[in-house]
Amino acid sequence: MTPISSHVSPAELMDGTQTRKRPRPVVSCLRCREKKLKCDRIVPCENCTKSGCPSDCTYNQSQASLDALPKAKRVQLGSEAVDQHPDPRVEPGRNAGVGIIEDLQLRLAKLEELLSAQANLGSLTDVSIRDSRYIRDACSPQSSGITQSASSPPFLGTLVVKGTRTRYHGQNNRITLLNQFSEAKEFIDQCTKDPTVVGLAKEVQFLQSKSKLSPSSPESISDLESSPELLQLRAYLPSKRVCDQLLESYTLNFEKTLRIFHVPTFIRQYNEFWADPDNEIYRSCGFLPQLTAVLAVALPLEDQSFKTEHTPSWEYLHMPAVNFVRLWLGKLGRKEQTELATLQVEALILLARRLRLVAPEELWRETGTLVRSAMVMGLHLNLTEYAGLSAFQIEQRRRLWITIVEMDLQASIASGMPVTIPEIDFGPLTPANLNDTDFDDSTVELPPSKNLHEWTDSLAQVTLAMSLPHRIRAMMLVRTVGSGMDLSEIVKQGRRLEECLRLIPSPLKLEQAPKSGDNPTMLLNRVLLDVYTRRPLLCLYRPIVMGEGCDDGAFFEIQQSCLESSLVILSYQDYFDPSVADLDVFNSTSYWDIFQLFCKNDILWAALSVCGYMKLSTQQQSTALSSPPQLQPGSSPTPRAATHTKASLTRIVENTLDGLTRRIGETGSNLKDILLLAVVLQSVRARGLGQMKERWMQQGATKALSACRQHLLLSVSDQSFAFNLADFAQILQSTQPMFPSTGPQFTSTSQPQLPDFLAESSALATEFNNLGDPFTFEDGSFAWNI
Repeated sequence: MTPISSHVSPAELMDGTQTRKRPRPVVSCLRCREKKLKCDRIVPCENCTKSGCPSDCTYNQSQASLDALPKAKRVQLGSEAVDQHPDPRVEPGRNAGVGIIEDLQLRLAKLEELLSAQANLGSLTDVSIRDSRYIRDACSPQSSGITQSASSPPFLGTLVVKGTRTRYHGQNNRITLLNQFSEAKEFIDQCTKDPTVVGLAKEVQFLQSKSKLSPSSPESISDLESSPELLQLRAYLPSKRVCDQLLESYTLNFEKTLRIFHVPTFIRQYNEFWADPDNEIYRSCGFLPQLTAVLAVALPLEDQSFKTEHTPSWEYLHMPAVNFVRLWLGKLGRKEQTELATLQVEALILLARRLRLVAPEELWRETGTLVRSAMVMGLHLNLTEYAGLSAFQIEQRRRLWITIVEMDLQASIASGMPVTIPEIDFGPLTPANLNDTDFDDSTVELPPSKNLHEWTDSLAQVTLAMSLPHRIRAMMLVRTVGSGMDLSEIVKQGRRLEECLRLIPSPLKLEQAPKSGDNPTMLLNRVLLDVYTRRPLLCLYRPIVMGEGCDDGAFFEIQQSCLESSLVILSYQDYFDPSVADLDVFNSTSYWDIFQLFCKNDILWAALSVCGYMKLSTQQQSTALSSPPQLQPGSSPTPRAATHTKASLTRIVENTLDGLTRRIGETGSNLKDILLLAVVLQSVRARGLGQMKERWMQQGATKALSACRQHLLLSVSDQSFAFNLADFAQILQSTQPMFPSTGPQFTSTSQPQLPDFLAESSALATEFNNLGDPFTFEDGSFAWNI
């Protein structure tokens, strides 16, 4: 008779033919057991960690009872968790199959999680950037300290979207925003019937066309089609003095939030080029397009003196150089397209076109293409342990990948289009918080990442990368925002973004006033970091605030947060506006111009959000006056203390409108933005009757247009034109003061009128008469083409 082991239970002494059930002790945590989730049985488990509630992860059994489980019944997630002492009671052949099945089930569950649209809910933590070169607490769903291997599942090719796209107007389109203000929209629709408004608008557009000098390329470059692109780039490259100035401007201002180069390496290549600029190698490599693109990006930061002193270089770099590089990119072969230098050039050209105010929808299409080009090259893959690339190359790829994703996210926000970035783990793809001098192309292993409180060349980009998953998630939620929806998830995501703002490292925080010793470069990058982080929050909240209000705590939290963020963005104008900025810090208008190029739309959206808050507050006051709330005995009204008065908010929007008006003669300014804001502001100021409101809107539109005309007249008179200024003055002569009275007695009859005749011999008169109606559009409506 076979001896019975002391470990055999009494049930095993029964007849072998009797059906026996394998004991299944409850080892899942209580939360996973309640939700019927597969639990990995660590403390806290992965499901609780991903759900943002690690403190709720509790077990019925003690840890000792968990350790007593057979190895085949426990799925280990990391080498450090493997049981080194398997239970001798487990027969190898008996339970091995069960362990494999459970392991496969867990793998399947993990694959389903990767394919699902679950957002990263890991909480941001103020920690050192890397222990194993990952930022887990901020970006990775596995915040339990378990290291991913380089053999993680590859990126699925089906995530690359193909096929045609339908074009629609996004939430930030002018007509979409105007639809939130029905009275203002109705008034603007009627502007075509108001001869005073039409006449003023026509004059403003005419003056605006005269105040802008269209940059033209040098006549000597007309033989573009007959020469190789690289030879042209070399032939028309500005002098070394100009290149030195623009390269220094680029490295100081742009290689902070958007990292594209390892600056010392690029400068070394730059010096090697000027040591032998006619070397044959530059007829085939990508350095000349890189250099030209860098110069084109830096150009908008130069002031008028640069344009005057280096006119040919300015004219060439403003647009022809960008087009030449794009032609070079379009003729590259398949192999050249997969070079990292090519991808860097594409990113730079997109940034240059962004600064030249290319249409947001066009930039969205191009950034989407750029993301896919990067994915073809594998930049979205975690190559930490990949032996085929050096540590220097891998870090360069991380920097460029985060920059490309950031550009695509911002393009999606600007155009109101869906985010096309696939949901991936950005943790192992986040750059290290290192200075460029800390490593080079000979580095075998990167040094440890510096603490977040220590300034480095990459700190701004690293900080943006930490909030990237939360901002992407917010923009995906924007598509679900609608009337009657549950606001709890929106508020939860908004709070995560607000936490990202609070966790911005101290070297990058914006104080109430610029710090002593601050330079324009630091201030610009701090502002851009804050605006980039705040944009998704406003996109998430703005449709709710501009919709129908509701008596809900979540709604009032959204309303207040949207207002505060809008006011913060509007306050950033004071840092750069030459009329109020610190003259010891800003001695030219260059940074004011570059701020407008980056944030012009943010200013308009923020001002309209403030108007939406005023409109809703007026409606709430009217409701409160007509039907006071009936309080139950012993209850108290919900406190809704207004932190800002309507008068103070009106003043802020008026100051913003004044700033837009003063820039009417600058590139990128838009008369329709000014008219929109002026009319909306007047429509929300009071609860008056329809006729009274219409009079206020009429006054606002006329006053804004008159102010634009006055600024443009001053701008045009300072420029030299090849036409008779006497004719020009005759066309725009007025019998009334230029600025209308702001008193209550103001009427449209006090506005300047166009002359009854225009001289037949005047070329300007003919041009003015041929100017199109500013309110006539292809579909006959107010669908302004932005």
